[in-house]
Amino acid sequence: MDASLPKKPWVLIIEDDPGHQRLLELYLKRAGCQCDCSFDGKAGLDKAIHGDYDLIFVDINIPEMDGFMVATLLRERDPNVVLVAITALELEGIKRKALAVGYNDFMQKPLEQEAIEAVLDEHYFSKQQQS
Repeated sequence: MDASLPKKPWVLIIEDDPGHQRLLELYLKRAGCQCDCSFDGKAGLDKAIHGDYDLIFVDINIPEMDGFMVATLLRERDPNVVLVAITALELEGIKRKALAVGYNDFMQKPLEQEAIEAVLDEHYFSKQQQS
């Protein structure tokens, strides 16, 4: 592998809806990422703990363990991992709660390519250029 080529971000998607999961994976791959996926909170947490992911996108409303608990447990283990909350829920205060439990960013569904790229630029690519 050519050391001058930038490293592709390794991203975990924890999303129970197959359509949303495929769409997010498509957007991330278009943006130059490698992806791994999980359909529930417990399995996603296990993958996150045993993997070396650059970013983790977590749906708030997922089975087995919700996205708030996933973020809380991940943040205890690794204060530096980049966590991005995603949700279709439009509840008052949900963004504030997501950020309070340790998410670095928050995205409202439906997701768009430009928004995904902006999150990657802010939380991954800009940091790569600094190091």
